[in-house]
Amino acid sequence: MNLARDGFTILANTVCEDGCRSIAGDVDAAFESASADAIQSGGARVGGRNLMRHWSTWRRITDHPDVKATVTEHVGPRAGLVRILYFDKPPGQGWSLSLHRDKTIAVAEHHEPADPFSKPTKKAGVPHVEADEALLKGMLTLRLHLDAMTVENGALFVVPGSHERLDETQGEATVPIHCNAGDVFLMRPLLLHGSRAASPDTLQHRRVVHLELAPCAELPAPYRWFDFEPVAGNGEATAYEGS
Repeated sequence: MNLARDGFTILANTVCEDGCRSIAGDVDAAFESASADAIQSGGARVGGRNLMRHWSTWRRITDHPDVKATVTEHVGPRAGLVRILYFDKPPGQGWSLSLHRDKTIAVAEHHEPADPFSKPTKKAGVPHVEADEALLKGMLTLRLHLDAMTVENGALFVVPGSHERLDETQGEATVPIHCNAGDVFLMRPLLLHGSRAASPDTLQHRRVVHLELAPCAELPAPYRWFDFEPVAGNGEATAYEGS
């Protein structure tokens, strides 16, 4: 897997087992305190938004040396975190997702007209727009897996190289992605990706912390990021580092 060529790669063993448990506990506590940002289905939490506002120790992930080096190389020295989402497929909630690209970003406010962006919406009270290709090509997503991602709990699948072939939509050959707990899956947001349904009999969760990074703090005028925290450059690994 080559990030530049394929649009995705995996940084294995980025977080140790104890670190994954600690992060999972932090995330649970964050959404207990900010229940309006949690996404519930069938009585179970299947996701959440605005985690960057409720969970202050996300930098323990972005400060890992391998993560920081990859971000600096592929996003740039002015890179910053702009959004954190959370996903789960708890037992009995085996949802699937068809092939798509991630085009939505969180902004400080909407503008009329929406140019150079489009499709203004609000998600959990936060303004969002669909960004243009120029911005999205420079962004990078980090997905920290708190559980192993397997066929049983609904693995991700991707179309390699589709971040550079934007005319592709459906019908392309896909590759399944399998990660161990503690692995970080990196992908360009314009990569075509989807998710299989989990087995109805599985007892496994599939918890993912999804971090979105942008190349700089500035957006095309008059837009501003809803959140932006610098992450690139030099830094020290912290307690979530492990192998």
